[in-house]
This record gives sequence, C-alpha cells and structure tokens, in this order.
Amino acid sequence: MDAQRRSILGTGAAVRLVGASLFLLVTTTLWLTGGEDWTPYPLLLAPYVGVAAVLFVVRHRPEASWLGVLQAPVDVALVYGLQHLALPISPFPAGVAGFSLGLFALVVTLSGLTLRPIVVYGTAALSSVAQAALMREAGVGWGAVLIAVVTLMMVAAVKHYGTGRLRVLAGALTRVEVDRALEARRFQEVEEARTLIARLLDEEHEKNDELRALQRDKELLTQFLVHDLRSPLSALTMTLSWMQQELPQGPLNESANTGLAVTARLDRMITDLMDVSRLEQGRLAPRKVPLDALRLLEDVRRSLESVARARRLTLDITLPEGLALQGDADLLTRVVENLATNALRYAPTGGKVRLEGGADARGPWLAVRNDGPPIPADLRDKLFDKYVQGAPERDSRRGYGLGLYFARLATEAHGGRVAVEDTPGWPTSFVVRLPA
Repeated sequence: MDAQRRSILGTGAAVRLVGASLFLLVTTTLWLTGGEDWTPYPLLLAPYVGVAAVLFVVRHRPEASWLGVLQAPVDVALVYGLQHLALPISPFPAGVAGFSLGLFALVVTLSGLTLRPIVVYGTAALSSVAQAALMREAGVGWGAVLIAVVTLMMVAAVKHYGTGRLRVLAGALTRVEVDRALEARRFQEVEEARTLIARLLDEEHEKNDELRALQRDKELLTQFLVHDLRSPLSALTMTLSWMQQELPQGPLNESANTGLAVTARLDRMITDLMDVSRLEQGRLAPRKVPLDALRLLEDVRRSLESVARARRLTLDITLPEGLALQGDADLLTRVVENLATNALRYAPTGGKVRLEGGADARGPWLAVRNDGPPIPADLRDKLFDKYVQGAPERDSRRGYGLGLYFARLATEAHGGRVAVEDTPGWPTSFVVRLPA
C-alpha cells in the first residue's frame, strides 16, 4: 500500500502541476484580452503553480506522502480564495459559486490519491464548508447549498469506495503471495527433510550391514573358541572317565566323579555361548519331554558340590515327591545351574544355598535361594538383561552378564518366566515358573 500510495501521489502531483499551469494560462489569457472578472485568478494561481512544481519535484522522497496530505487543505483554500475574490467583480455571482462546486469535487478526487479515508472525508468536509460559504455569499438558497454539500459527500464516498476496493485487492494479493511463498517454503522443507531422511536411512543401512558382518564374525569366532575349548575338555573328560572305571571305590574314585561333574558343567557353560545367539534368533526350540525334577536338581548339586565345599557353603535340595515337569532337560539344567552358580558367588562364607521345586495355582516352579545380600529393587528388572552384572558393592567376583541372560531366554523359550521373588526367610530367591 505504501508503494502504491507513493506512485499515486506522484501522479497527483503531476495532475496538479499540469492543471494549475493550464488554469494559469487560460485565466491570464482571458485577463489580458480584457476580461476584468478574471483579474484575481493569475495572482493566486501563479504561487500555487510554484507549490505544485515543488511537490512534483519531491514526489519520490519519503516525506512526499505527508506533503500530499497537506496539499488537500491548500487546494481547498486556493479554490475558496479564487472564488471569493471573483464573486464581487463577477456579473453572475451565483454562476461563480456554482462553478466552484466542480473545482471542490476535483479537490476531493485528488485527495483520494492519498489512499487515506480520513483525508478524503476531511477534504470533503472542508470543501462543503467553503462551498456553502461561497454560495451563501452569492445569495444562493439553503436548498441548493444542501444539494452541493450532499454532492461533495457523495464524491468522497465514491472515492473512498474505490480506494477501499484497492486496499482489499492489495490485501488479497498479499495473502496469495504469502500463501504461495509459505507453500514453496514448505515444499522446500519437505524436500530437504526427504533428502535428509534418505541420507540417514542409507547411513543406517550401511551401519546395519557392518553390524551384520560383525555379528557373523563374532559367531564365527565363538564357534572357533568353542571348538578349541572342547578339544582339551574332551580329553580331560575321557581321562577322568578312565580313572573312574579303573580306580576302586574310595576317595580317589569320588574325586574322579567330582571332576566329571565339573567338566560336564564346563561343557554346558561353553554350550551357553553358542545357544545365547540361537535363542535370541529363535533358532533353538526346546525339546519338551517329561522330566524327573529330583534328578535335574541332583545333577546341578553334584556339578557345584566342590565349589560349595570350597567356600564351606551348605547346598541342599527341597522337593515335594512326584513333582511333574515338562521341558528340555539340558536347557533347564543349565538354567538352574546358572542361577545356582550366581547364588554360590554371592552367598556369604558358611552360608546356605537351596535348590527347591514345587507347584502352585500358576504351575510348576524351580527356585534357587541363598542367604546372601538382597538384590536392590531398582536392579531386579535389569538383572536378566544382556551383559548386566550385579552391583559392585555386593561382590567383586562378577561374571560377564550372560548366565542370567541365558536363563531368561531359555525360560521364555519354554513359555515361562524367571524373576527375583520375595520369599520369607531367604534374602534372595530366583524363581523359574513354567507353564502348567
């Protein structure tokens, strides 16, 4: 609107300059050719032409818009001054007063070039007062005066309507342009976001490929380690088996039996390394068969008996007669063994560890309890996650965070769950719950 106002005011300055120059030329010619009633016009039009010329020269300057506002009352004063001087010397005063109505209408029209409604109506009001004064001075009746005032106000209203439509059009064009610019920006932002997401996805795909390659390398390395560990372990197992067969019953034979139990436990620990990844990928399905719960717990107790004896721990079994279990004997043995190993690690010297079984409304369960320090509540939910270890302040003899993780995976593969549960008389209890 400001840009349009400056452009239109420049046009108004040109119209004033050209119109005033023409009026000056015509009135001067009529005066010089003997028209005595035209004598006042050149005297007032000459300085007005100078003012119009100044306004035309500064039309492109910022202050020109305010000069245009001030020009409207100057126009009214000029027309009133010219007509007021012409009335006494004119043979037709009423005609002069009526002629001034057209000049005031022109002034109101020119004021509309400011694109400010208050200037338009203000100019119309000043023109109406001046026109009424001239008409009454010429002896024109009040009815004609009222018609002249109404005419000037209608000119102002029409001019205001035209400028109002221009403002509406400018506002509509501005909104369209803003909407177009915003839409273009949104489109650009969407394209940039799409490009960024595509680049991030490509990077993530590359990282996933690298991780898969590392996973394959890790599994291959684990297989090599398992193979290399099992070779000497197999030789040790065969040696202990030969000693068990050759030695008579006694302490040495019992030591050979303990050694076989320990090697069997080592073999299961090595197998855990392979089975963790297979359980994670769902490639290890339990072979569920009816189990002898007592035999399962006895195998675990026998494999850990030497560890318990070395730390002067009591390792006993409590089991109701005829407890029925359904599951994979190898996996469940390793689950209980991992839980028992953890219990032996944290039980105090001279303490107790109990392997227990039972059944309730939710189904059969196996538990490993010890009288060591209780597990903090904030650690219980995370304890079965991968590579999570016990709190350092509980014990410095920590493993690698795979034993309890394997126990969770193997139990969940059976459709059950393992958790730390509160049991009266036992600070720590790990309970494996199996489906009914």
